Amino acid sequence: PESRPLAAPATAAPMAEMAAPSPAPVQAKKAQGGEGAAPVASIQLKKWTPDAPYAERLRKAAKDQLYRVYLDERPGYLNSTAFYLDAADIFFDRGEPQLALRVLSNLAEMDLENRHILRILGYRLVQAGRADLAVPVLERVLDLAPEEPQSYRDLGLAQAEAGQHQKAIELLGEVVTRPWHGRFPDIELVALGELNAIVATAPRKLDTAAIDPRLLRNLPLDLRAVLSWDADNTDIDLWVTDPNGEKVYFGHTASYQGGRISRDFTGGYGPEEFILKTAKPGKYLVQAQFYGHRQQVVSGATTLQLHLFTGFGTAQQKDQSVTLRLKSGGETVTVGEFVVGDAAR
Repeated sequence: PESRPLAAPATAAPMAEMAAPSPAPVQAKKAQGGEGAAPVASIQLKKWTPDAPYAERLRKAAKDQLYRVYLDERPGYLNSTAFYLDAADIFFDRGEPQLALRVLSNLAEMDLENRHILRILGYRLVQAGRADLAVPVLERVLDLAPEEPQSYRDLGLAQAEAGQHQKAIELLGEVVTRPWHGRFPDIELVALGELNAIVATAPRKLDTAAIDPRLLRNLPLDLRAVLSWDADNTDIDLWVTDPNGEKVYFGHTASYQGGRISRDFTGGYGPEEFILKTAKPGKYLVQAQFYGHRQQVVSGATTLQLHLFTGFGTAQQKDQSVTLRLKSGGETVTVGEFVVGDAAR
């Protein structure tokens, strides 16, 4: 089908000048009510702590000395995305959200033409509860990389977080209906699930006239995990191990219990998605593995974002996200776990 024209990007206010909400780096959205028969489920993220010397020094600094220590360390890391991400996380953790946003704004100033850096900045702003600031950043990513479906998906999801639900489903509709390069396998299926969840849970009825009605069917999930990363030609894998001890990953894509994982994104970016319609009680371990890369030159680590959901596509949906890094092929990190049943109460 013919693509719809996209709206021109909005002008963003400077991030450092905007007021910030709760300082917690992990955001959880909660709705009232529930279905009595559904099992209680919770998300328990494992705090990722970088081991760089500057991070250790920042963590040990007194709160009134924190920004001074940051300024002291910055000259040695002017071109390091990791430094700014780590420093911002520490400012969020220490209850300084405005300073954290100021630190993050350095990422936009490093290279306005680098979609990888801007994409991670957008993810981190959404994670911090500032989707309003993420939207113009991700609009810039779309300008730079309209050939990548992730550009439409990332912007659409940020718009949904910012309350722009109609714009969100229009952009996700682009991911669903446009033809994409074979290195982005089944991304349209991931986006279709997200589109339907937004339509089902938006506070007001959305205009879906432009969407083929055969595609409009919400499929709620007890558990969902989504992995994205900032590098192309790099293969990061999502693993989920259920209470039976059965691991779902690219080599074993469906579990006895009904858990499924999407196609393997060996060419970079993701998303890789784990879904489970009906979760049995117990713990579900969520991990990410750096499988390998095809780049001739790899500088620094790959930045990942894991987004975990319970009650996806329902009024009871809750979600949390975390940003972390993996440095080399074969490295595996435990992100957290879902806890379903009595242990989640």
